[in-house]
Amino acid sequence: MPLTQRIIDTTPTPKTGFKELRDHGLVVRIHPTGKRSFSYEYRSPLTKKNARVSLAVNTLVEARTAVLKHKLTLGEDRDPNAERKHAVTARRIELARDKDVREAVRLYELDFVRGAKTTSRRERMARLRRAVEPFNDCPAASLTKGELVSRLDAIEAESGPVARNRSQAEMRAWLGWLHERELVETVALAGVKKRGAENERTRVLTDAELGALARLTTDGTAFSDIVRVLLHTGMRKGEVANLQPRDLDFSARTITVRPEVSKTNRERVIPMIDAIAPMLAGRAEGLRVDAYMFGVSGRTPFSGWGNATDRMRDAMAGNDWTLHDIRRTVATRLHDAEVDPLVIEDLLGHLGGVRGGMAGVYNRSVTLAKQRAALDAWAARLTTLMGDNVTPLRRIG
Repeated sequence: MPLTQRIIDTTPTPKTGFKELRDHGLVVRIHPTGKRSFSYEYRSPLTKKNARVSLAVNTLVEARTAVLKHKLTLGEDRDPNAERKHAVTARRIELARDKDVREAVRLYELDFVRGAKTTSRRERMARLRRAVEPFNDCPAASLTKGELVSRLDAIEAESGPVARNRSQAEMRAWLGWLHERELVETVALAGVKKRGAENERTRVLTDAELGALARLTTDGTAFSDIVRVLLHTGMRKGEVANLQPRDLDFSARTITVRPEVSKTNRERVIPMIDAIAPMLAGRAEGLRVDAYMFGVSGRTPFSGWGNATDRMRDAMAGNDWTLHDIRRTVATRLHDAEVDPLVIEDLLGHLGGVRGGMAGVYNRSVTLAKQRAALDAWAARLTTLMGDNVTPLRRIG
């Protein structure tokens, strides 16, 4: 019996689930709420599988008209669902053309990197913003592969292949996020290869470089004080940049690295030695407990790493060290002094080596006192190097 509007209207409403009425591919679904929804079932000429497309109609007459249009589409070997998806995507992309790159980056930061650690998030977003800065006022949907590759070429020419690779990774992740939300039609950097593998750095500063660097950290500026802490503790730069007065215990002479700023997501406590304690006390004085000690007005962590590092390198005749090289140097020099590897790992916050695997589960030795002895000896060594009087670092038991 052919389906009629009367049959649709008079069919009882089910108490649970739904009831379907069918007529040559046309499907009317009757819901417990009394709602009638229409759809059309067909075999896709593209996938060779059964498919269904919903019909935005209210009456049987409107449904049959829509079905006729879909049958004409199928007659041309086109899939109604695919056509609809393409139309929706095209519409969204057209609307997205009103979103410029600056706004697209803002939305990305709010959503995609929401779960990232504070320090990682800031570094990633700063890298992305620098990479796409020339396109800030352009529609995000208008970016082309050629434009983005040219920008990566410029970054490589200015800062080297490593900077290019890391910028490319951030841009690729951002474009992927936009593509998933149909704010761009394609991921423009898909298939673009990186500039080879990044070689692990092994750079360790020499005695002369350490002495020169230490002498440059006495002017009281924020960056100089950060480098001073790096030299005397081996901390990561992000851990130092995010230091707040609440992290410092001047009675116990300790520094706490909070989980949210630690690379390992674990809290650790390290010694605050006399070589940096007065400087830290001066910086913490008068600040809120949650203010950033090295940032502008305490509202944000220190920024401007590149320019500040370049100025300090220039003052040392342009040596090619990085801030992370300082951390590697501290670890290396402590190993040279035969400091217990467990003490060094606890100081640096490493979870591998002695602390790795089952050994780390059962070996929970607290090494704070030994860390302090090692750093005090290292501070004495730095003081000697500052005076150009080079003597061996004594062995630490």
